[in-house]
Amino acid sequence: MRLLYIFPRTTPDPIEREAEHLSRREILQRAASHGTIVDIRELEGCPPAIESRRDAYAVAPAVIAMAERLESEYDAMIVGCFSDPAVDGALEGTTLPIVGCGLPAMAAALLLGGQFAVLSPSVASAAHVRDLVMAAGLLHRYAGAIPLGIGVREFAANPSHTLQVITEAGQRAVAEGADVILLGCLSLAFTGAGDELQERLRVPVVNPLRIALRTAEMLVAAGLSPRRISALRLSPTAARVDGRKVGQ
Repeated sequence: MRLLYIFPRTTPDPIEREAEHLSRREILQRAASHGTIVDIRELEGCPPAIESRRDAYAVAPAVIAMAERLESEYDAMIVGCFSDPAVDGALEGTTLPIVGCGLPAMAAALLLGGQFAVLSPSVASAAHVRDLVMAAGLLHRYAGAIPLGIGVREFAANPSHTLQVITEAGQRAVAEGADVILLGCLSLAFTGAGDELQERLRVPVVNPLRIALRTAEMLVAAGLSPRRISALRLSPTAARVDGRKVGQ
């Protein structure tokens, strides 16, 4: 099985880019099942990080273009961001499974407890998380998002500080009723701090990169790919949504 991890950003410094790709690919490969090969590719002409809705919209065309261009080379793809940018759009133009990291992590949380909370980099990203949860129809299982006040590209710079901040945020989330914690940023997930956080809090801490990776593997192994409305247009007489023909 061959998977593509789409890194939805553009790293300005080529030396930093090479080092980051090597590190992330090693982590992804260790998390993958035996026999799975994981490649990582970065977008061009995009923001250096996704830290707002604007950034998420900005990367969308490049995510869709990469998915369509490389579809024949992979069995499935992962868009490496908790906000799942352009996953729905990429699915419409391809035939293979494509998953983000936010929705699979939330789905896993439903199996682990009654209420989940998300640790998010900023106030703005925390507000966006609520929109994602609402779109998924999961507000009744949502305990809230805690902003960490750490930039997406800063999580790995000071590991001890990052661990201290997420521990305090996790404790607050648990005090507010959460019994499952989600790491709401892939840069945070790649630090591995979630494992220590789980030991400290004694509640499940969902690492979205691991869940997204295993979800992609599961879909490929099961021979499943998401339903595409665009494909139904090939047979308009059979395409119905809520009892109506698609397009009515």
